[in-house]
Parts: sequence; C-alpha cells; structure tokens
Amino acid sequence: MKYFFYHHKLLCSSLLVFALLCFHYPVNAKLIIAQGGGSGYIMGNSLPAVTMAVAAESDIIIKLDTVLTADNEVIVFSSGTLNEATNVADIFPDRIRKDGNYYAIDFTLDEIRQLTLHDPAKGVSENAPPRFTIPSLVELLSLVKVLDSNLEYTSNIAIELKQIWLHRKEGKDLSSSVLGILQQYGYTGEDGNLFLLSYDATELPRIAKQLPQRGIVAKLVQLVDTSDGQENLEEEWGKWNSYNYDWMFTKSGLRSLAGTVVAIALPKNMLVDTNGELLLDGFVKNAQQLGLMVFTFSVQKEDESRVLFTNSFDEELQFFYFSAGIDGIITNYYRDVLDFLKNRTLSPAVSGTHAETVPPSAVTKQNNTDPLGLTAPVGQTSEE
Repeated sequence: MKYFFYHHKLLCSSLLVFALLCFHYPVNAKLIIAQGGGSGYIMGNSLPAVTMAVAAESDIIIKLDTVLTADNEVIVFSSGTLNEATNVADIFPDRIRKDGNYYAIDFTLDEIRQLTLHDPAKGVSENAPPRFTIPSLVELLSLVKVLDSNLEYTSNIAIELKQIWLHRKEGKDLSSSVLGILQQYGYTGEDGNLFLLSYDATELPRIAKQLPQRGIVAKLVQLVDTSDGQENLEEEWGKWNSYNYDWMFTKSGLRSLAGTVVAIALPKNMLVDTNGELLLDGFVKNAQQLGLMVFTFSVQKEDESRVLFTNSFDEELQFFYFSAGIDGIITNYYRDVLDFLKNRTLSPAVSGTHAETVPPSAVTKQNNTDPLGLTAPVGQTSEE
C-alpha cells in the first residue's frame, strides 16, 4: 500500500478526473478492451487514465501492460524499452545499451520513478502539469480496488505480459511476479473479471498450470504478432528471430489453443486486405465454433490508422464487429466505441448474426457451441 500513497498528488488529479467523468453506459453486446485505460484521451497506463476508465462503470476491459525492473518490481508500461515515451535519455544518458535502447530491466523502481512520461504525438510536454510518471502494478491495482469499493463495482482488468522473451533472456520471470501480485490483491473469485494476455505461446500454458496452484481465476488470451514483429522472439543458432504463428491458423492449431485460452487477438491487417476482403479463410468462424473469441487491434480514431476501405471510425467499427464478426477490439478510444454501440440501431441484416454477444462479465458463464468436445477449462490441456 505504500506505493499507492507515493503518488498522492497525482492521485488527487485522478480523483478529479473521476468526478468529472463518472458516467454510466448500458451493458455492451460486444467487448471493448481499453488500451492503457483512457489512453486516447489522457496519458495511457497512468493513474488518471485508469481512473477515467474505471469511472465509466461499464463492461469495458481495462488493459494494462507490464514489464519488470532491475529489482524485480512490476511496472505498468507499454514497452520493454523506455526511449520513446520517457525522458530517460536526459536523466540517465550513460545507461544506454549498445543497441541504442534504454531497457526498463536496467533500472530500479526508484530510478523509474524519476522519469516523466511524454507523448509527442499528442503534444504532451514533460514540462506541462500534471507530471505523468510510470506507476507500478501495485499502485494501479490499489487505485482500482479503492475506486471499485466506492463505486460498488468490479472492474474488468486485462494484464499483458510484455516481451516474455526479453525477460527470459535476462533471467527474469515476469509472469510469476505478476501472479504473485494478483494473488495478493485477491483475484481469486469466480467473477471472471481478470484476463492475462501474452504473445508467448509457450508461456500461456505454463501460466495455466500455475493458476489453480495459486488460486487465481483468470482468462488467458493469445496475442499474435506479424511475421516480422518484435513482441515474441526465439533464439535459433545464436540469432533472435520473430516467432512464427502460422500453426495457430490451422484447425489443429486452434484446437490446441482452445485447451488453454479463451481468445486469440491479432492485428486487423491480418484479418482483412486493403479492399475489404477477409483473409484467413474461415478463421473467425472456426475459432468461434471451438469456443474461442477473436479480438483484433488496434482500432483507432486517427485517419492514418484506419483500414483503407472505410471512411470513418464508426464504419471501421461496424466492419470488424458486425461484418467480420469479431468479438472484441483493442482500442485507445473506449468512450467513442461505447457511444457507437449505444447509438447503433441493429438492421435486420445484422440482427441475429454476430451482433449480439454477452458482456465481459458473463464470458465464462456462456455455453459456447463445441460439438466435437475439443475445448477444456483453463488450466487443462485438450488431451486431458
């Protein structure tokens, strides 16, 4: 709890955001995963951003990114490197590695606290108040618990375990550290309000086996990177190469995943081409028949991020949610997505297809169609 009070000044500004933004939306039919809380509106993965998302009192899923420090503290940050989103080069110029990067795992938590978050894309200066800093996972979960208690509400939390390969290479176990904190904060009930996400296909089965031992109830989500991505690397003959996810797009691969995870999340350009033609023939349908949800990322408001065949943010949402049949999207703009779903009037062509699914709070309670009996509860393999 001492970490929670460390940022007491910033917490005051968080509570102000809470007071101004405490509005309520009805339960959604489609899942919304809010990247870093309200990261489209305020600095992502910060105390105010998470306060804003909790204050919505909606069935959004608040996604937090986690990495380890040199002293094995879990911090909430979007990358294993500190270069782009902090002033680390100004504060610790001599801590740069030969590859030109500053790594979080080279800094203690006390050193991390000296850094200021900035977002050049949004014109947020590190010199402009309030000063945004990198919080620890303990701080953020403490904040969520306090807000939930006052709102008499239970927030849906999704924690991404960033770059497992990098931590493993440095002899660190990010997953065990995160699980220890979740155990401490009581994520042991049957509410189904905790998701764990990773790009590492070998780490998720390891986590699944640890969950029952720790008494933690969580839903696992397999993230998929592009063929040249840097989120999941594996060493081959002394060289680190991007992980090949091709096996996951076969029926046998999906059956294997269904024994461990509840969802698979992949970039939107892997699902559709520039002309609006669906790729990965039958993938979404096959996954859903096995009881797996399909998420995509990231669906944003900025024109340059939108798929070329759509003309607006709402049109892109309409395509992925209801034409492609995606169960959930990861976005920086959860409020705008809430508005879209709230105001959307179902047409006869859409109603009865993929338009109506359960809210996040009921995901584990639905009876997914699985005629072949190929799925198994989290923590068990399909062979069991």
